[in-house]
Amino acid sequence: MLARREKYLSAYGDVVFVEDVDFGLPQKVAIFSDALHVDLYVAEPKQVGSLDPVVAVYDPASLFADVASTRADVTDEELCRHFSSVLYCLVDASSAYGRRNDAWATKIMSDAVGELSVLVRSLYDRRYAFLGLKKINEVIPAEDYQLLEAIYVSLGSGEFLEAVQAILNVLDAFLANADDGLAAKLDVRFLAWVKEGLGTLLFAVRDNVLSVDVPITSPRTYEEFCEGLESGPVVAVARVELDDAAPRIPWWPDHEIVPGIKSPEEMLAWLEGHLDVERMPLGEVSQTSLWAMRHNIEIQLGIDGSELEFVAYRILPTECNAPYLVEGKCVRVGIFEPRVLMELTTGYLETTSNRLFDEYVVERGVSEKDLAEKNYRLLDYLLHLRNLEDPGWK
Repeated sequence: MLARREKYLSAYGDVVFVEDVDFGLPQKVAIFSDALHVDLYVAEPKQVGSLDPVVAVYDPASLFADVASTRADVTDEELCRHFSSVLYCLVDASSAYGRRNDAWATKIMSDAVGELSVLVRSLYDRRYAFLGLKKINEVIPAEDYQLLEAIYVSLGSGEFLEAVQAILNVLDAFLANADDGLAAKLDVRFLAWVKEGLGTLLFAVRDNVLSVDVPITSPRTYEEFCEGLESGPVVAVARVELDDAAPRIPWWPDHEIVPGIKSPEEMLAWLEGHLDVERMPLGEVSQTSLWAMRHNIEIQLGIDGSELEFVAYRILPTECNAPYLVEGKCVRVGIFEPRVLMELTTGYLETTSNRLFDEYVVERGVSEKDLAEKNYRLLDYLLHLRNLEDPGWK
């Protein structure tokens, strides 16, 4: 029988995935081409557990006649553990939030909602409350389910305080609906402490975060890309944290700034001699990245970018390049390959390495006009110069 399981599965239809799993009994997990998911267990009657009800669809010998469910309800003690786990997750997520690791904070907050769902479900389905979110929309009232969905919506848009407050509101509602015996066992002191510290001790309010809706589409041409910047549907929110302590007037170095701007040809030679780089095909660069760079050049210089010429380089993992590949100085390490993208007629450059970009802007220099007018190009130069001369300045 065990040897024939895949034959039986294939009799239903085309199997696109199959895997052996053992949760106490041998099991074949299969997915069919119509997306049907089947867990095929093989067991003798004496091996079948009594925790879940078994329905015998075909049992001519009545082998399962005496199999009955004996699962007990979820206990008060188990619910108390879930109650405290929700609060613990909030504290843990707050730590990640404080480290600016919002992705991990979101994951932990999602765990908190999973724990919370057991509590909510227990009010309507005490025996199978342990299943949590699984099919919970078929068990609890629609308005209760919408509260859980709203938490995920808040997390998806980065509204952590809003999500935490919603979780605390659901805990309050659970506490109010719990019977007196259970309510007396719940850690209400922990709950009160979390509520009191929200916005200060936990999830400190970031007043210096600027949020902007970002239209993200799947354009096929540069023209569609530009149209999407103005009218594309908003499917993401970009955030940048502003430093309130940063000086409002330009910092000026002690040494003299000698005006002079290097040409794109000179900067390309500098780049190739400054780092260990390897030319990479433009086909390996995101088309959206190229379009975004072209668009920025067109806007800033007021030119037609159809004749722009781009070149891309990999920043190789050599000893020479090590200072340019340090976390914090090279953004998005581990997500995108360290690289440089340069436009050859204007000298514009984008790179995943913050340090390299600082050095590039300073090496390019500023003109006498920039110094005289104290324009944005001079301000940009001063910013990158200070990053190099005073790393980590605030």
